[in-house]
Amino acid sequence: MSEVSDFSSKVTMQRALHDPSAPAVSELEFGPDELGEGFGYYYVEMGKDPDKEAPVRFTLVRYRPEADDQPDGSAWNARPAILMVHGMTDYFFHKNAAKIFTAQGYAVYGLDLRKCGRSWREGQTWHHVSSQSLYGEDLTIAASLITKTHPNLVVLGHSNGGLGVTMWAARLHRDAVDMPESPQAQLFSRLSGVILNSPWFGLQFDAITRLTINKVMPVLSRFQPNMVIKGGINPLYGLTLHTSKAGEWDYNLELKPLYARPKTISWITGVGEEIRELQTGNYSTGVPTLLLCSDKHYFGRKMDERAFTSDVILKPEQMRQFAPHANKDAEVAVIPDALHDVFLSRKPVRDHAFEVTLEWLQEVAPTG
Repeated sequence: MSEVSDFSSKVTMQRALHDPSAPAVSELEFGPDELGEGFGYYYVEMGKDPDKEAPVRFTLVRYRPEADDQPDGSAWNARPAILMVHGMTDYFFHKNAAKIFTAQGYAVYGLDLRKCGRSWREGQTWHHVSSQSLYGEDLTIAASLITKTHPNLVVLGHSNGGLGVTMWAARLHRDAVDMPESPQAQLFSRLSGVILNSPWFGLQFDAITRLTINKVMPVLSRFQPNMVIKGGINPLYGLTLHTSKAGEWDYNLELKPLYARPKTISWITGVGEEIRELQTGNYSTGVPTLLLCSDKHYFGRKMDERAFTSDVILKPEQMRQFAPHANKDAEVAVIPDALHDVFLSRKPVRDHAFEVTLEWLQEVAPTG
């Protein structure tokens, strides 16, 4: 993606919520995306970065294949929309999921968050935010653009994106309750549901590491916020996914490298703070919520069958434990032998995940 694009505009959260002239997604001209036929991208510029790096933007990716429609696009615009949000060291490349959801009558969009994937630009630290709540701006603007065209929206968040989507929906829900006549309440009324694909609901480390993240790193981050922390995600994960190794998915290794990029103390401190907020039990998405996860985790480094049939990044038991903190009525679907991204699992496993998800979707956001 180029640094300057004809397929972009500036839309702040204030404008998206309060300005009637703010664009609808149907009014945006999408450029041709690297995912190929039917996929397009559009940059939304948000301006200054609170973390004082280069100006931030997010990328909205749309899958709209050539299909029978009314000349004015009314049939497409009448579809319920799904917005897919990626995890850490990740971006939207899920062609398979986009095509399956589209075939079932949904309009599918992907979101590359600020400093991630297509949205990264020179002068930015890959995937860095000091507070996870900053992603709420990206999500609010994207949801506003989409719901000015489509009648309702389901947001699907994976891993770190699952945490972000949960807390964004919960804060939007709180605003809607406190200010029932507000633009936030109007936006919330168009949110039909939330899908959480292996969300980051608990620090998966040992007790000493958790204590360090929760107690020591917040102090260190005041003095050395950019100190790089050692470790990272299990290197087996990328090896089980990408076609260049032992996987079946061909994606852009610049945007989603096999090995996670370094993270800073201020970043992991922000993650810890957001997880602790979730675990207080003081939040709720306020909408039907589906959580999908594997039946087990495997944190070993040996490439064997366990690496292809387990979550090698997070602990599903933590997801299940804290699902009621996202929504007390959350539906939890355990998908045996699923990978961390359940929709990238082996075909029989992901077929099961799609079947469960589509059945749930028809309950909360039925298609015509």
